[in-house]
Amino acid sequence: MDKSLTTTLLFSCFLLISLSVSSLAQSCSSYSFSNSQKYTACNELSQLSCSLHWNYHPSNMTADIAFRKTGASTTNWIAWALNPTRQGMAGSQALVAYRHSNGTVIVYTTQVDASGSMQPASLSFGVPNISAEYTGGDMIIFATLQLSASLVSTNQVWQEGPLSGGSPGRHPTTGQNIQSVGTVNFVSGTATSTGGGTSSKARKRNVHGVLNAVSWGILMPVGIIIARYLKVFKSAGPAWFYLHAICQTSGYAVGVAGWATGIKLGSDSPGITYNTHRKLGITIFALGTLQVFSLVIYLNSN
Repeated sequence: MDKSLTTTLLFSCFLLISLSVSSLAQSCSSYSFSNSQKYTACNELSQLSCSLHWNYHPSNMTADIAFRKTGASTTNWIAWALNPTRQGMAGSQALVAYRHSNGTVIVYTTQVDASGSMQPASLSFGVPNISAEYTGGDMIIFATLQLSASLVSTNQVWQEGPLSGGSPGRHPTTGQNIQSVGTVNFVSGTATSTGGGTSSKARKRNVHGVLNAVSWGILMPVGIIIARYLKVFKSAGPAWFYLHAICQTSGYAVGVAGWATGIKLGSDSPGITYNTHRKLGITIFALGTLQVFSLVIYLNSN
């Protein structure tokens, strides 16, 4: 097997592994909780950088849930709620958490009334266990919910807002704060967002994936194929080299954009690190950089 074909095969293997890991890395199921709790269902909520994880137990209609807010501010409160009567916070049965000025995490249940009041109160369903923690920049609420038949599939809403005088104040009524509503089905393991378009972070993830797929998955391999197979035809003349150079340089440029988008996603997600994905990305980016440098050196020497 000649060196050119070996290089092509190795690059293809790196590419396939990278794309597979990228797909897995974007799943909330890869998150490791500090208490080592495992959840069979999870959904990335499309607003406010939140996710919901749960285990549903049909034998007694209970659900163990974890609501996670990524990059949570220590001066903000967070809340997740079920609302069987409507979409939105008003009338919802909520779990609330925030970090006290002394460093402790306060967590409690509340029934949110039309005025937005969030005073501690029992819910219309049982919550035998509830706790919260602030770790690695994330605020997480853990709870066990005693559900009824009407609550196993219902509306959900999640929020964050500023603290006022050490207690939850009114949350903003613009942007993602009014779009953070949807539904959850504890039995099927699905959750949806009905409050608007894709979040900024979700758009960046999509852009990151598309740019890298086009760069490392299309342009760079096409450049390699051109160099391997077209140069043997005399009629191709020097055109094969220019096509090869165009594919490689444009592929690298697109790859740089994908790399930069990935770095931005990382900075927007404190406390979340996908080590394998990062290492593979660095390896592929380094190999692509060496390829482009070799092209520059070749052009300067001729």
